[in-house]
Amino acid sequence: MKNWLKKEKTVEKESLQSGSSTNLLQVFNYNDFLNRVMGDRELAMSILDEFVELIGQHGEKLQHAVESGDHENVRQIGHLIKGESGNISAPSLYESSYAMEKAGKSQNRTEQDKLLPVVLENIDSLTKAIREVLQKGRA
Repeated sequence: MKNWLKKEKTVEKESLQSGSSTNLLQVFNYNDFLNRVMGDRELAMSILDEFVELIGQHGEKLQHAVESGDHENVRQIGHLIKGESGNISAPSLYESSYAMEKAGKSQNRTEQDKLLPVVLENIDSLTKAIREVLQKGRA
């Protein structure tokens, strides 16, 4: 019985300690992305460089589309961000941009207003995570 209880406590402790790495994987799963590019680190760094350059612009365009009530652009930009984030293994941004795409398609302004800060925060978190990866990759 003592062996079982010790194991449960250890698993619980490990789960609490790994919480931040789980959250990081929700932001950006570099290993999964590296598998997508068949282990080519140079290609991975190049793609990430370009992604960081463009994603901020996409966020600004999305914000403008939401604020101006341009549902079709909200849908299109949400779709664009969803595809880009899916390609680089960024699940949090993928999910929020997919929800934004659907809100644009259904012309649901209330949902768009609710989702915009989430998408923008996910872009910010992802950009920071990618910059760390790029910095380590060049060190």
